[in-house]
Amino acid sequence: MVSVFQDALSVLDHWQTLAAGLLALVAGGITVYGTLAAANRQVKAANEAADRQIKAAAAAADRQVASAQEQTQAAQRQTAVTREIESRRIAREGYAFHAMLKAAMEAVIDDVEAARNLPFPATGDQPNSPEAYAVRQRIKRAGFGELRDGFLRFGGTLTAQFLQLDKEIEDFAGQWARRIPRTGTYGDFIVMPPEGSNAGLLAQLDRIEQQAIALRDKAAGGMKLCRDELANELINLEP
Repeated sequence: MVSVFQDALSVLDHWQTLAAGLLALVAGGITVYGTLAAANRQVKAANEAADRQIKAAAAAADRQVASAQEQTQAAQRQTAVTREIESRRIAREGYAFHAMLKAAMEAVIDDVEAARNLPFPATGDQPNSPEAYAVRQRIKRAGFGELRDGFLRFGGTLTAQFLQLDKEIEDFAGQWARRIPRTGTYGDFIVMPPEGSNAGLLAQLDRIEQQAIALRDKAAGGMKLCRDELANELINLEP
């Protein structure tokens, strides 16, 4: 009986030891699990914070890109408007220039017509005559001085034609000579009127008229181009 009791105590002692070990193992597992859970929470929190920072940085970058794009578009619109305003300014000045050129050429054409209506030299062997002088002085170059300045800016291919006509009129008017005064009946000197060259009078008038007509027509075309430019609406500043 005593032996059985001792065996039971021995078994109970072993079970107690085993139970204590199991309890220690369970406690250790709980501790490890808690540690792992805390670590996972920290990792998750760190990842979430990193994600928020990345999203915030991306949003800020998007806003900066959008702002830069808006500024670029605004600058492009402003540049386009500035260019358009300058183009319209040039068109206004160009219109004024071509209008003045057209008026000057019409004046030359009118002068040629008036010169043809003057008395012409009588046919004969005389190389010069007062009549030719009057015809040659009838063609004026009204506004030519002002036009020269304009041709530096707007003349383009018309410049050569204008300069040729300018020289043609100058040469036409320059073909004259003073006559030597003669002695009158009482020994006084009589001043004789100047005489112009009779040679090529009509042919030179025709050339002057043709050149003036060509320039007048081109000036009218330039005025139309300027009007078309001024008819365009300004670029809208709004996006």
